[in-house]
Amino acid sequence: MHMSDGAKRESWAEYLRRMTDRPGWSVARLARESGIHRATLFRWIAGKGGANVASVRQIAEALGDDPANALRAAGNMEGAPEEALDPDLQVIMRRLASPDTPEAEKDAIRTALKYLAQVAESAQPERPGRVIRRRGRAAS
Repeated sequence: MHMSDGAKRESWAEYLRRMTDRPGWSVARLARESGIHRATLFRWIAGKGGANVASVRQIAEALGDDPANALRAAGNMEGAPEEALDPDLQVIMRRLASPDTPEAEKDAIRTALKYLAQVAESAQPERPGRVIRRRGRAAS
């Protein structure tokens, strides 16, 4: 969904409602395809709580949507103004949303964002309490 300057930006909850209201989609299907629990999705749709970047990417991928659309909506959780975002992200989002930005530049930005997201995901530490088996022994 593209919005002109001055228009109310779609919130994360609105984005999720719109995307799951499409023909053939439901919260249950999004939960199956994204790997995110239905209760979490319903909480987000109710406007409670927020998603991390990895979850937003999972949602966009499952929906077949451009991650920039999902990230833009997630950055506007509970009606938070764009100014709540990092200034560099504000610039990137404006460039992606602008009809004056050449498609080649938008593609380059999306490619860079995807790469950075992959790097960030691979750098995340293991979850606390997770049991890892090594040589037949359990280690935590």
